[in-house]
Amino acid sequence: MTQVASRSEGLRDWQKEAFEKWVSSGYRAIVEAVTGTGKTHVGLAATLDSVSRGRQVLVVVPSIDLLEQWYTAMVKALPSVRIGRRGNGHNDTFRLYDVLITTIQSAIRPGAPMPRTGALLVADEVHRYGAGSFAKVLINRFEERLGLTATLERQDDGVDTHLMQYFENLVKGCDAARGRRDGILAPVRVMTVAVPFSAEEAAKFQDLDEKAKSLRNTLIYDYGCAAEPFGEFMKNAVDLSKERHLPASRVASRYLSAFSKRRALLADCEGKLQALAAITPGLAKSERSIVFSETKESAAKGAEVLKAGGVAAHQYSSHLDRVGRTRILKQFRSGELTSLVAPRVLDEGIDVPAVDVGVITASSSSKRQMIQRMGRILRLKPDGRPAAFVIMYVAGTNEDPSLGAHEAFLDELTGVAQEVVDVELADAGAVLASWLDQSAPILPKPPVEPTPIEPIVIPQSKMVPTTATTARTRTVKEILSEAQYGTPDQLDGILRCMAAIDVREASVLIRRYGIDGAKPRSLSQVAAEMNLKRMLIESLEKRGLKSLEREASRVLNVIVGLL
Repeated sequence: MTQVASRSEGLRDWQKEAFEKWVSSGYRAIVEAVTGTGKTHVGLAATLDSVSRGRQVLVVVPSIDLLEQWYTAMVKALPSVRIGRRGNGHNDTFRLYDVLITTIQSAIRPGAPMPRTGALLVADEVHRYGAGSFAKVLINRFEERLGLTATLERQDDGVDTHLMQYFENLVKGCDAARGRRDGILAPVRVMTVAVPFSAEEAAKFQDLDEKAKSLRNTLIYDYGCAAEPFGEFMKNAVDLSKERHLPASRVASRYLSAFSKRRALLADCEGKLQALAAITPGLAKSERSIVFSETKESAAKGAEVLKAGGVAAHQYSSHLDRVGRTRILKQFRSGELTSLVAPRVLDEGIDVPAVDVGVITASSSSKRQMIQRMGRILRLKPDGRPAAFVIMYVAGTNEDPSLGAHEAFLDELTGVAQEVVDVELADAGAVLASWLDQSAPILPKPPVEPTPIEPIVIPQSKMVPTTATTARTRTVKEILSEAQYGTPDQLDGILRCMAAIDVREASVLIRRYGIDGAKPRSLSQVAAEMNLKRMLIESLEKRGLKSLEREASRVLNVIVGLL
């Protein structure tokens, strides 16, 4: 135990407890801790411990942003450890390094470097690896296994089927309540605001809602679609929509259309923009804020509303290339921008400075997504000031908290809030401004960050500059080429897009790009599977790509978010 204690020095209490539970669980566990409480430090302690016992370590992350963040953190905290990278232009191997930090896409490619048998696998955002191609990284070569996540939640059975079978144990590291008790999360106030539908929007929503519910019941009770989890139901519906020769195909296609239109109507209704305009005087008083939108289009409109109200705002969405996103985040960190309006691209893996106001303009069926958003706002502020959440909803819809919207997320948030109010739209701006005007912070000066695990000595030779990518718009073909590395939600989104094109074209694209969870197949392999000539398969692929570019490329870019 003396050795274990030495590896956990400098950690917060919960981090030390989680690390020791991981050790006592046979070096196999998933640690669950809300965003902003310091999951990475548990991974750093585990890495140092394993390297000190002569083991190599593979750290797997889902994005380039996290690749660089982990590398920076490790070089700073573990200066005596040889640390390499795979991905973003880096091609290091275990021949020269004790630790490799790699994107999941690089880790599962054929020929990817693997450590010696008995190594440690650290899987950041481990919920992402519960199905499909990503699960291929969970191999027996790793005797020691550590998963890190804000919440271990998926919309399919991947947690039980893949993750828990592999990592074996779950450690409840730090929820919001623990974070508040320990003084590592900011105090928070919560405001819910009902926004109106126009008469036209209300009528349209009612029609779409009735259609979606009726068609969902038909798919479940008449055609055998799974009722739960919702992700499995959507996959069944998408699969049925492609079987154009079956009666169920038309039902499934109509459901998917009604579902998408209903969601877009809630995300883009005029009431949300009116509500943003109403709270702009309050947001102008915040040091930094994030508006979590649902779509790229609503993010663009929201940013314009804030700018018109005098807030230095910008949208941050998947239409931006990597250089553009880096520039905007730099402006946000420096204070040149004080508000970002963003759909899902800010939910996971992007390091942002302390934010004191979070605005949620659309509910999400994903508890994980909402918990990650909460953690972004609850990070401690340098001066100890409190945070504020503004949650907008259309009353009487599936966004309404009184009807169960936000579920566990809202319970967890209000459970630690010092004030929870439901405010009329006309008063929302004044209430938010009064919250931000209160100069005395609720907390005293926040505690000092935990000391590094080792003395900070940053070897200049290890500070390799990040390679910038060229700004350009990706084609549908490029998006599909990366789809095999996507999450189940992203694959579901692509399959919904496939329902809009010819069934034979869709069948070819699904096989060619591995969207069905299998490996991508060659033209000859697809021809053999479909019992068609190779020339025809090539033609169907070209036509399918053109169809998607014409019919659904915008939807693909929004849903997939392969950054």
